[in-house]
Amino acid sequence: MFLLYTIFKKCSNQRSVVNQSVLHTLSRVRFYIISISLLLMLLLISEITKAQHLQLNYTIKQGEDTIGWMKLEKKVAGNTSILSLISEIKTRVVFMINVSANEYCTFQNGQLIYSSQFRKTNGTIKLNKKTRFVADKYEVLENEEKKTLSFAYIGANLLSMYFEEPVAINAVYCETRQCFMPVSKSTDGGYKIKFQDGNSNSYYYTKGACTKIKISHTFYSVVILLNHQ
Repeated sequence: MFLLYTIFKKCSNQRSVVNQSVLHTLSRVRFYIISISLLLMLLLISEITKAQHLQLNYTIKQGEDTIGWMKLEKKVAGNTSILSLISEIKTRVVFMINVSANEYCTFQNGQLIYSSQFRKTNGTIKLNKKTRFVADKYEVLENEEKKTLSFAYIGANLLSMYFEEPVAINAVYCETRQCFMPVSKSTDGGYKIKFQDGNSNSYYYTKGACTKIKISHTFYSVVILLNHQ
């Protein structure tokens, strides 16, 4: 009887040791699974954050000279996209010219609902315009004067050209001129917007990213190049 008790006790002790070992192993496995899950979650959040906040930096060149810079940002929250641009140019055409500009716009469900343009030249305000979508129509406010536009939908503007290749777009809205400008594919692979005065902007893309913009003006021409990210 004592022998059976001793054997039973030893077996119980061995089972206890085995159970503790199994529990310890399961605990370690659970720890690793939780750690890997958290790591994957952090990586996913990081990728989502990158997708929701895009920043582009450009250098503005005239010939071989660097005359300015431009910074663009795109932030996405749900069905709302916010685009912004700030730039500064310093160059000499007979005399020194310093131009600073700020642009901002908001799209909701793919439709422009607000935009603003502000530009200074040598400290003097040359442009200060706001466009709002109010009660199924667009209103433009400039120099304390309000104007209602004849169309009720804007899906793309000049600022959005920096963030999306206009593969399926044949016209974009130009706030400064308050009209749609046609977009045409040029023979050199770019997308050209030609204005009524003969000036033009040409946009070039690599894998969907706008890497170069050529601006041709009556009095000057500049190239805007995307910096290496």
